[in-house]
Amino acid sequence: MRVLLSNPYVWTDDHFEKKDVIVDGCKLEVAPFRQPIKYDSVKKLDGFYLLPGIIDCHAHVSMVCGTQHMKDFFASSENDLVVDSVINAEKMVRHGITTIRDCGGKRFETLSVRNYINKGKIPGPRILCSGTPLKAIGGHEPGMDYTGPIEARAKVREFLYKGVDFIKVMVTGGLGKAGEKPGCVEITQDELNAITEEATRHGRRVACHCHSKEGMQMIINAGATSIEHSTFLDKEIDEQLIEKGIYIVPTFEPYMNYALYGEQNNQLMDTVLAARAIVSEKKTRFHEAYEMGVKIAFGRDSGGFLMDQGKFAGEMLYMEDAGMSRADIINSATRNAAELCGLADITGTIETGKEADLVILKDNPLDNLMAFENSLSGVFARGKYLVPEQEM
Repeated sequence: MRVLLSNPYVWTDDHFEKKDVIVDGCKLEVAPFRQPIKYDSVKKLDGFYLLPGIIDCHAHVSMVCGTQHMKDFFASSENDLVVDSVINAEKMVRHGITTIRDCGGKRFETLSVRNYINKGKIPGPRILCSGTPLKAIGGHEPGMDYTGPIEARAKVREFLYKGVDFIKVMVTGGLGKAGEKPGCVEITQDELNAITEEATRHGRRVACHCHSKEGMQMIINAGATSIEHSTFLDKEIDEQLIEKGIYIVPTFEPYMNYALYGEQNNQLMDTVLAARAIVSEKKTRFHEAYEMGVKIAFGRDSGGFLMDQGKFAGEMLYMEDAGMSRADIINSATRNAAELCGLADITGTIETGKEADLVILKDNPLDNLMAFENSLSGVFARGKYLVPEQEM
């Protein structure tokens, strides 16, 4: 089935251009066409905006959001979490998120969901799975414990055997437990080196949860792929990130939610105060990294406190408030995110030969990024057309 998308404004580099696009099965053809156009149906998109599908580089598809998200998550069986993942995956894709990098479930519950989406049996985004993070005993959760570089390397091999797409490592503390210090480094350089070396040997990328400068220096030394959250950046770290080509995935929303709404929603005050300390620095340091040219990929840390698994425009607004241009935010969630995930040959841009991951908007997101939420008209995910959730 070849569908002609007629005359939309198509996202091209950092602006929109009017051109026709054909969805041919799961692939794209983009004008100018090399031979006469043949198609089975037409979708007229005069005045509409066509963008690549959104890529969320830091998702937790099996988490349930709300005000008791971690308590509910840890109380759930893996079977229950599979069902939650199926529900959340459909919500994501119907909001325009066509790819996610799942940064950790309770164990390996998301792998089956990934596989069934790939078989076309359930709707959802393309999922890259980490299984669950690797962490120090007593460290930031969730995750699987290890001690020492030998055991760390063994865990990577075990995860690869189970079929993960990438490795996630907890380098520092985070939010969620009484007395937890987000900036405290929880693992050793030797452990991180072993994890990164073993993953790289097998062609897998490594994402590292980290807030502190000390932790980020360890990540740079180890040669990991991305720093998740990346709160306490500074010029020295930024220069090394640029030199090494390491991405940051900022994830503003969960920390802003805790800082702004945590106290009135009866969250741990340790968590609320830690979040406030984070957000007081995060915006300024992110803006400096952006201005210097650090690579940035979009990610929400979905599933967290007061978050919605589908809606993602709020994260974009926080990035804009921190000084990032709307065009660069869109690219962070499409082209840049695809590059970080190792999917640049498959998705992230609207080009002939790429897979048909598309978002159709009635309004221009360069005028207001809330267009992604308020004017969503349709989604293509690997060529399959889906109506938005609100129209079901």
